[in-house]
Amino acid sequence: MAQKRSKKVVKSKRTAIPVKSAKEAPKKGPGKWWETAAQFLREVKTELKKVTWPSRKQTVSSTGVVVVLVLVVASFLALVDAILSRLVRYVIG
Repeated sequence: MAQKRSKKVVKSKRTAIPVKSAKEAPKKGPGKWWETAAQFLREVKTELKKVTWPSRKQTVSSTGVVVVLVLVVASFLALVDAILSRLVRYVIG
């Protein structure tokens, strides 16, 4: 048999969200963008200090791998293009 489900009323507590007053709102004016840009650049400098930069050897090695792979993919695409071009010429004419 089906069981009867009891309906419980759940009362939720509503919390007030603090609203910023006009005094707490950020300043907007002609000089504010300069301060914002300067703060951004300081943060960028701080983050760049945390980066682990690759050594010269790692950079040269990675660059070599990228160049070789680009040449392989370019050769493959050139071969596929040549084959498809001849196939289309054969079908059309």
